[in-house]
Amino acid sequence: MKALFLGNVAADTARGIRDRLPAGLEVEILDDPIDRTRLRQAAADAEILVSNHWRADYPPAPKVELVQSVATGVELIELAALPAGVTVCNAFGHESAIAEYVVMVMLAWRHRLFEISAEFREHASWRTSWVQGGAPHGEVRGSTLGIVGYGRVGREVARRAAPFGCRILAANRSERGPEPGVERIFPLTEIDRMLPECDTVALCTALGPETTGLIDARRLSLMRPSAFLINIARGQIVDEDAIYSVLRDRTIGGAALDVWWQYPNAADPVRRGSRHPFHELPNVIATPHNSGWTSGMVERRWNEIAENINRFVRGAPVINLVTTTEGSRST
Repeated sequence: MKALFLGNVAADTARGIRDRLPAGLEVEILDDPIDRTRLRQAAADAEILVSNHWRADYPPAPKVELVQSVATGVELIELAALPAGVTVCNAFGHESAIAEYVVMVMLAWRHRLFEISAEFREHASWRTSWVQGGAPHGEVRGSTLGIVGYGRVGREVARRAAPFGCRILAANRSERGPEPGVERIFPLTEIDRMLPECDTVALCTALGPETTGLIDARRLSLMRPSAFLINIARGQIVDEDAIYSVLRDRTIGGAALDVWWQYPNAADPVRRGSRHPFHELPNVIATPHNSGWTSGMVERRWNEIAENINRFVRGAPVINLVTTTEGSRST
């Protein structure tokens, strides 16, 4: 049996889990940029594909039976380009790291950490302290946190935020019963009722037809003027033009953006995350899609991927099943 590890993240994964893979499993690694000549033969022979992307213009992979994503999202895998009956699985391990990021930026924002630290470093300014009677900064205790998407990440965010004394609301696509520490879970269709109550809104939902463009200009207008938006989900969940406008004009307080609308590629390896200069706005905390990219997350994710490949090879039920492809298997 042969496994193809495709792309830079998959290549790193292969090197990290090689000693945990089944004996006798043939492994081929194609790093970025992808060599199309090698890909044609590698795809033709592989029964297992480990990657976070597969496109319709790639060569056929007629023997593949398992696609193991190296990420949680599978939106870059074109399912229609795969044979029928392929098992598609994803990987997690990022929940606690992202939850820590959400709490971290909430604390940094409410305590005006970056602003105060920069002033004190650069100008020895005491104006923001009791020493010169400055206006006090905020705290997260007693604030309302709204979590959009109450899955693995959303639940972990709630668990991390509750001990800080936050009032917690949530909105979710599927119905959920009462959760400890969460005052109310709204249906996603009723998110408009939740947004005006929130001091902080954390987007933790998966990208899909019902969440693409979910936070548009109208919904941003429902948020409090002091509200802080955190997006650790996908850029496309938020209207790019609308969020830039409200942040530039201070219609809402600020945002922490870890996911973006455009990403670097071979032609532009230092490409900005947006057409707009978010990096110039002082009320934006901008990070390069790394909220979950911790050493602990990598090890947990590698363990899951190695376990799933071992399960598949020995014919045991897989974990983290996303879907099974439809259509007619190529021959």
